[in-house]
This record gives sequence, structure tokens and C-alpha cells, in this order.
Amino acid sequence: MAKCVLRIAATADLHYGKHSRGVLHEAFAEISRSADVLLLCGDLTEYGLPDEAEALVADIRAAVRIPLVAVLGNHDFESGHPKLLCRVLDDAGMNVLNAEAIEIAGVGFAGISGAAVSLPA
Repeated sequence: MAKCVLRIAATADLHYGKHSRGVLHEAFAEISRSADVLLLCGDLTEYGLPDEAEALVADIRAAVRIPLVAVLGNHDFESGHPKLLCRVLDDAGMNVLNAEAIEIAGVGFAGISGAAVSLPA
């Protein structure tokens, strides 16, 4: 039986802001060439503002040609508009997970958005 390989690239804490546009274009292009799925693991934006998400989406649309899976982090909630942020990301074709799971090429991905959980000392 042939062995299936799914190459997964993961990043976190992008903190995209108004001045971030274009900064990660080459990195996104390389990821798109080298991986089969890109995971964006929280703190996608600096303050959770829609224009920050739009800057991220513009760079991703320009360079990424693979499925995207994302969860929001605490910074993505700072503006108080996480649903609007999710709409911008969803409209760009991202799979934004919040207590959901999806399957890509036979591999399951699950995610929960939000801030860090306090762990016992």
C-alpha cells in the first residue's frame, strides 16, 4: 500500500497590522510551494480589526494556493468584533474553526478560538 504524506505548515502570532501588508508574501509563497495545508494558530491580527484581517487576506490571496485552517487567538478578540473578523477570513476561503472540526485529505483538524487557558502551577 502506498504511504500518503500530508505536509502541514503551521504558524502562530502573525499579529498582522495596518503596516504588515506584503511583509510575509515570500514566506507565504514558499509555504504554498512546500506544504499541503497551512495552519494559522491564533493572534492572526494585532487588535482584531477588520482592516488588519483584510491586509492578511490580501497577502494570503496573492501567495497561498493550499487549504488554510485557522483559529482566533486573544489578540483577534481585542476589538470586540470577532464575528466580523471571521467573516473577512471566511470570505477569503479560510476554514476558521471554533469548537469545530474539518477533514482535509483524510486528516482531521479541530480548533477552539479564544484566549489562553489558565493552567495550574
